[in-house]
Amino acid sequence: MELLDLATQVLSWSKDKDEEVEVYLSRNRSTRIEVSDLEVESSNLSSSEGMGIRCLKGGRSGFAYTTVLTPQAAEQALAEARESSRYADRDSARTLPEPQGESQVQLASDPASLALPMEEKIEFARRIERAARARDSRIRKVRQAQYSDTSYELAVANSKGLAVCHNGTFFTSSILAVAEEAGKAELGWSYHFARELAELNLEPVGAEAAQRAVALLGAQRAQSARVPVVFDPMVAAEFLSAFVSAFSAESVQKGKSLYSELLGQQVASPLLTLVDDGTYPAGIGTAPVDDEGVPMQRTAVIEDGKLASFLYDTYTAQKEGKKSTGNALRNSFRSTPSPGPTNLFIEPGEQLPEQLLGEIKRGLYVTDVMGMHTANSISGDFSVGASGLWIENGALARPVRSIAIAGNWRDLLTGITAVGTDLRWVGGIGAPTICVGEMSLSGD
Repeated sequence: MELLDLATQVLSWSKDKDEEVEVYLSRNRSTRIEVSDLEVESSNLSSSEGMGIRCLKGGRSGFAYTTVLTPQAAEQALAEARESSRYADRDSARTLPEPQGESQVQLASDPASLALPMEEKIEFARRIERAARARDSRIRKVRQAQYSDTSYELAVANSKGLAVCHNGTFFTSSILAVAEEAGKAELGWSYHFARELAELNLEPVGAEAAQRAVALLGAQRAQSARVPVVFDPMVAAEFLSAFVSAFSAESVQKGKSLYSELLGQQVASPLLTLVDDGTYPAGIGTAPVDDEGVPMQRTAVIEDGKLASFLYDTYTAQKEGKKSTGNALRNSFRSTPSPGPTNLFIEPGEQLPEQLLGEIKRGLYVTDVMGMHTANSISGDFSVGASGLWIENGALARPVRSIAIAGNWRDLLTGITAVGTDLRWVGGIGAPTICVGEMSLSGD
């Protein structure tokens, strides 16, 4: 049964004009392959489907879900959602979105590549590993070289007349390579994704991971210092990912964001513009609509250093008398929506990375951080271990490791003195090379 047809059938069972009903359905199928030493470590095929139903009446909201996509299971889930709404607290901001016209987003899709034989897909993972080993003889191990592909189909409809559906595919490649020399070992990681298989990097991912690992061989501890710090794009994206919840309107309204009460104020360097764009071409979070059916859009969160907007779903927008920014997301059909990022990224600047480095007399280029999960997204405080390359007179001089970098996210953003041209994506988070004018490093 087509997903939208089932959603329409469920909505036809709601005869109460004061009741709002939303039906969200999804189907997913994925393949994931990992190889090490060119041997298959794991090969997984998975699929899931299900339906979540919300019922709203008199400001009370109930929710239920089912993993069986049949009219009988849907009828039971609808009854359970209605029952649970009876015990919910009243909240006048609880409502469902109205239809808002047709989205102009066109998603690339490659269903034919999903049907390739498993042996071909295994070979994709092996190609990644071979490329890493071929890059440098000091690559002695590969902990994992991974290929995966996913297809999905989503539909959402509600009793206000909204009814939308879309489908798509995406492919990923990644590797964790180990370089060894003189009894020391260093790790290098790389990752790529694409909407179509032909656009997916395989060999370049393996080669980059090898290069990152080899570059750190012979790393020594550095002395404590206060110097400019340059963050590699993937490290900058990791920092951004740790603080992404601070931009959610839900976090702000609950007092759990370091940006509460700061809308319209200068919170970062004028060089920094942070954007969430659900319409970004080929983005992994790109879609015609969000998980409530609201068209996705481009939202400037920080513009020229000023906090311009938070990310809203229908509920959080209603609480402030605003419109949803198209950022309602769900973990799956088993959950209700909440605001979150689609494709969140720091806009590229005007300096090539080598130009940016060339202006630094003495500093640190960070290629890896450890302990980012301990960052506090409410206070903005962080303390992480770092490794990378020491900068001397505008050039990368020697590898260093076991450096502690502690600070505050707001200070980091206000301290940005340069933004590179090299935007890089790690999932739905993107960043270019960025330079912070001065940070404290703890070493020997």
